[in-house]
Amino acid sequence: MSENYVVTVENLNKYYGKRQVLKDVSFHICPNEIVGFIGPNGAGKSTTMKCMCNLIFPDSGTICIGGYDILKERDKALSCQAALIESPGLYMDMTGKENINLIAKMRKVPKERVNELIEFTGLDKKINLKAGKYSMGMKQRLGLAIALLSKPQFLILDEPTNGLDPTGIIDLRNTLHNLVKEEKISILFSSHQLGEIEKLANRIICINNGRIIDTPQALDGNMHYILQVSDVINTKKILEQRIANDKIEVLGTDSLKVMVDDQELFSESLKEILNQDIKILDIYKMELDIESIYQEVYGDHHE
Repeated sequence: MSENYVVTVENLNKYYGKRQVLKDVSFHICPNEIVGFIGPNGAGKSTTMKCMCNLIFPDSGTICIGGYDILKERDKALSCQAALIESPGLYMDMTGKENINLIAKMRKVPKERVNELIEFTGLDKKINLKAGKYSMGMKQRLGLAIALLSKPQFLILDEPTNGLDPTGIIDLRNTLHNLVKEEKISILFSSHQLGEIEKLANRIICINNGRIIDTPQALDGNMHYILQVSDVINTKKILEQRIANDKIEVLGTDSLKVMVDDQELFSESLKEILNQDIKILDIYKMELDIESIYQEVYGDHHE
């Protein structure tokens, strides 16, 4: 796999006794992307993530984080990543600030970074309250701050929205988007909230019965638009100058469907269409019904 990937997982296999729970699991994660990891209960999501965190050991296969093999160069690989698996591991009888300072001291993190992440929590004066008095959303933000102390390249989140109210979910979503921009971090997260995966992820990885399965085209991270125009033939020619032919479909005498993976190229195409005196009568983005797609992929297996 490419050296440019932040994470590569290749041919991962794991048995519990005679039961094989991971079957040749392979995928990669690119810099600065958020990847959703979906599948029914027992599909292998948490087992894969725990292998990536070195909490359990695969029976075969390789995992590289930041270019380091997690088994052969464990310390270097783990220094490139952080994780929140299940609930944040906090000391409930200590304040939020004490929790952060304790881990920062163990990792020899500079005071400037500690102060930066205390501000990141948004807890203000509540940072001096005991963590046991925090709401789930507050605990999640504190756990994230601790995970980010060492400036990891890669972050693993297992069911990060569990127990959060709608406000907490929105706050977490905004936080993760900002992390990618400001910290230049890549994120792999699993969630039961399919709507949140739709809003948050750039790309989806699907797993079922311990095996990675083909991601439906509708979940490939691309946007799908319907264009209604006065000249379909010439519109298609203009689009083909910047967008691959197999991503353009003529639907009728006045409409086309376009799959877009580069918004800038699509915008340039629209400008050129207008410059050629072709009228754009209507344009709209197709809404993704992720729950229907999930049902189609996994059938009666529900999260």
